[in-house]
Amino acid sequence: MTKFEAFTKAFDPSQVEEKLRNYWNKNHFYKSTRNPNKKPYTIVMPPPNVTGDLTMGHMMFTLQDILIRWHRAKGFEACWIPGTDHASIATEAKVTNMLKEKGISKKEIGREKFLEHAWEWKEKYGGRIEGYLKTLGISCDWSRNTFTMDEKYSSAVIKGIVKLYKNGLIYKSHRLVNWCPVSQSVISDEEVLPEERNGSLWHIRYVVEDNPKESLIVATTRPETLFGDLAIAVHPSDDRYAHLIGKNVIVPICNRKIPIIADHYVEKDFGTGVLKITPAHDMNDFEVGKRHNLGLLNILHPDARLNDNVPESYRGLDRYVARKKLVIELEQVGLLDKIVPHKLVIGISERGNVPIEYYLSEQWYIKMDKMAEMTLDATRSGRLKLIPAHQEKTWEHWLTNIQDWCISRQLWWGHRLPIYTCDSCSHVHCEERAPLKCHKCGHGKLTQDEDVLDTWASSWLWPFGVHNWANPSEEEKLDLEYYYPTDVIVTGADIIFFWIARMVMAGEYFTQETPFKHCYFTPIVRDAKGRKMSKSLGNSPDVTGIMTKYGTDAMRFSLVNQIVTGQDIFWSDDCCELGKTFANKIWNATRFLTMNAEKLDINPANISFDNLKIRPNDEIMGWITSEFFDVVRKVHDNIARYEFSQYSSSMYEFIWMTYCDWFVELLKPRLSDENNKKLAGETLTLAFQIFDGILRIMHPIMPFITEEIWQQLNPNNNGTTLGFAKLPEVLPHMIDENSIQHMREVQAVVVAVRAIRGKFNIHPATELTVYLKDSQSRFGNLTPQMEALAKAKFYFATEQKGFCAPSLVNNSEIFVSLEGLVDRQAERDRLLKKIEKVTGTISGVEKRLSNTEFVKGAPMHILEGAKKQLADNQKELEMLQDSLKLL
Repeated sequence: MTKFEAFTKAFDPSQVEEKLRNYWNKNHFYKSTRNPNKKPYTIVMPPPNVTGDLTMGHMMFTLQDILIRWHRAKGFEACWIPGTDHASIATEAKVTNMLKEKGISKKEIGREKFLEHAWEWKEKYGGRIEGYLKTLGISCDWSRNTFTMDEKYSSAVIKGIVKLYKNGLIYKSHRLVNWCPVSQSVISDEEVLPEERNGSLWHIRYVVEDNPKESLIVATTRPETLFGDLAIAVHPSDDRYAHLIGKNVIVPICNRKIPIIADHYVEKDFGTGVLKITPAHDMNDFEVGKRHNLGLLNILHPDARLNDNVPESYRGLDRYVARKKLVIELEQVGLLDKIVPHKLVIGISERGNVPIEYYLSEQWYIKMDKMAEMTLDATRSGRLKLIPAHQEKTWEHWLTNIQDWCISRQLWWGHRLPIYTCDSCSHVHCEERAPLKCHKCGHGKLTQDEDVLDTWASSWLWPFGVHNWANPSEEEKLDLEYYYPTDVIVTGADIIFFWIARMVMAGEYFTQETPFKHCYFTPIVRDAKGRKMSKSLGNSPDVTGIMTKYGTDAMRFSLVNQIVTGQDIFWSDDCCELGKTFANKIWNATRFLTMNAEKLDINPANISFDNLKIRPNDEIMGWITSEFFDVVRKVHDNIARYEFSQYSSSMYEFIWMTYCDWFVELLKPRLSDENNKKLAGETLTLAFQIFDGILRIMHPIMPFITEEIWQQLNPNNNGTTLGFAKLPEVLPHMIDENSIQHMREVQAVVVAVRAIRGKFNIHPATELTVYLKDSQSRFGNLTPQMEALAKAKFYFATEQKGFCAPSLVNNSEIFVSLEGLVDRQAERDRLLKKIEKVTGTISGVEKRLSNTEFVKGAPMHILEGAKKQLADNQKELEMLQDSLKLL
C-alpha cells in the first residue's frame, strides 16, 4: 500500500462528487458574512422556476460559479445569493392538473382551498430544483436562499406596488393583451412561443352597401374574427379603391355595415391591398381603430368561445368550431372567393400549449416613460455595462419605444394586488395592509382585487428584495448596504426586457442605485443542427445523465470551453469527451508527480505555491515558471473581460501541452538521474508548486477534481477547502520573455524533426542527424534538451550534407539527414509532387497580387498576409529544389 493509493487508478467522478458536495455543505464554506477588511463581490442568482427541471440553461450557472469562486480566491467577500421564483402561471397549471387528476375542480374548491393545495405542492416538489443545482457543485450561500413568495420578500413586492400607486404610476385600462384561453389570464410576451404552422388564407368578399355588384376581397388567416370587424381599410393613394373611401360594406353572415377607411398602415402592393380591421382582436388593428375612432367589439369569452356579440347560431362555439361552420356558410352564400394554403407563425401559450388570442380586457398597468429614462441613463452614463456591447442597440430601441407594463394576471397563485375597493362608494385604496374602513366614506367593508401580479413584477426587486428591503432589521440594513448594489447579473438575452431592464428600473426608482455594474448575457444553446434547445423539439439533453456519464467537471469544462461572447453554442453530448479526457490528463499528471515524490521521499503536503516567490535561474525551471505566470496574466485578463472560453482554453493549452507534454518530458531525465538527486528534488518541488497553482486556477471551473487532488496531496487541510487558497497573482517579475522564446524555438524545431521522423516512418529510437542554418544562441542553453526531445544530434550554422529532408521553422532552415534511412527514388517522386503543388500556390498568389483591384480593395491585413504567404512559399520552393538537387 503506497502513500498515494488514491491516485493509482483512473479518475472516477462518482467516487468524489457526492462526497465533496456533502463536505462543502456540511462545513458551510460558502456562507458569507460582512467583513470590513474585505471588499464584497455579490451576485444574485436568476431565480429558476420552482417547477423547473435541470436544463442546459441551468448549466449556465457554471459561469456565475466561476466568477464567485474566482473572486473569493482573490480575497473578496464573495456572496452568491440563490433563490427560486414562484412562477405564477407554471405552478398554477401544475397544481390545477394535479387536482384534475384527483377529480377536484379548481373553481369548485375556491381560492383559499386552492392556495392550500398550491403551498402543499410547493413544499413537496419545490426543493427539487435546489437539489439539482447543488449537483452542479455551485458555491452559493444557501443560508440566504430566497423564495419570491417568502413573507419577507412578499412584503417588499407589496411595498413597491403601493409606492408606485400612491405616486400615480399605476392605473387601470381596457386594452388588448396576450390572452391564454386555458389559464384564462393575461400572459407576457416571454410566455408566448412563436410556432410555424401550415394554415390557410381565406379570401372573403365584402359587398359594397350601395352597389351589390361591387365587392372587396379580403384575405385572412382567422375568418371567425370577421364578427368583430369594424372597418375595411385601403391605402389612401390606392387608385383602385379611391372611389369607395367613405362608403360602407356589409360584413358577411352577420350583415352589419362597416365603413371603408383609408390608412397608411395598409400595404397596397401586398395581396389585394384591402384589410379587415378588427380592433378588439388584433394589436395592429387596435391602433388603426384608435386613429379612426372605430370603437371596440369583443366577440370572445375568456375561454375563446364566441360570445353574444355574434349571430345566435355561433354563440358558445369554440373558436375553431366556429371557423369551420363559418367557412361552410360563406361558401354556401357565395362570399368565399378561394382558399390558399399558407404557412404562418402563430403565438402559442407556453403553459396552456394553445394559440393565444389578442383579447380586450381591463387590466392594471405601470407607467413606463420616466422609468425608461432612468434605465437608459444607467447605460448611457456608464453605470451599467452590457456584455456583449451589441445588446445596447436592442436595449435602446426597446426603452425608447416602450409601452406601459400590464402587471395584472387572472390567477390565484402569486402576489395578490394590494388594491381594495369600497363596497359602498367604490373608492379605491392601495395599502400594504388591508384597510379596516374606507378612507373616503368610512364604510367598513372593502373588497380586494382578485388579480395577482405578473411574476416579473415581483422578481424585478430581486437584487435588493433578497435583503428584506421592506422591513429590515438592523443586521439586514447593514447587509443591504454591504452587498448591494451587486457586481454582475448573468442571464440569457431573451429576458433583457422582461427582467434585466425592469430590475434596473426598480433599482433606480426604489433605491436610487443601479442594481448591478455589469450584465453578462449568456449564449443561446443550440443542438448540432443549429436548432434552439426546446422540449417540443425533443432536443434538450438529459443534463443529469450527461453528468453521470462524463462527470460534472467534464460537463462544466466542455460547456465553458464553447462560450464565446456574443456567439451561440452548438451542443452535442459528445462535447463532454473533451472535458473527460482533460480531467484524466490532470489526474494522470498527479499520479506522475506523486510516484516520483515517493521515489525521492518528498512530501507534497510540505509544498505550496505560496512559497514560489522567485523565478529560478535554471533554464527549465525558469522557463516553466515564466510560462505559468504568463498564463496567469492571460486568465486574469480573461475573467475581467468575461472571456470564459479563452480562460478555459488557455489553461487547457498550458496544462496539456506546456506542463504535461513538454515540462514533464523534460523532467524525466532529471528525475531518473541518480548522480544529481538535489537538482531532481528541486525540480520536482517546483513542479508541485506550479501544480498547486494550476489547481487553484482550475478550481472555479472544475471544482470536484481539483478539490479531491488538493485534499489528497494535503491531508492536513481537512476542514478547509481549496476554494479559500489564494489565487495566483499577476507578477511581471516572474516572467522572462527570452526564456519563453528560447523554449518556443526549441519546441518548433523538435516538432519539425518529429514530423519528418513520422513522415518517413523512422523508428523513435533511431538517433537522427540534423543540420540547422542558424546560430546555436537562438536556443539559449537548451540545446541538450532539444537533442534529448528530438532524439537527434544537431549541427548549427552549417550546410546540409548528403540526402536530407528539409523543413522551414520560423524562418530557420533545418535539414534532417536521411542517408541510409530512406529510399531515394520514392523521396524524389514525393519532392516533385510537392514542388508542383507549391509552384501552383505561388502562381495563384502572384495572380492575386498583380490584380490592381484586389490590391486597392483588400484590407491591409489580407494584403500583408498574401505577401507573407508568397514569401514563405518561395522559400519553401527553394528548399525543395535544393533537396531535389541533392538526390
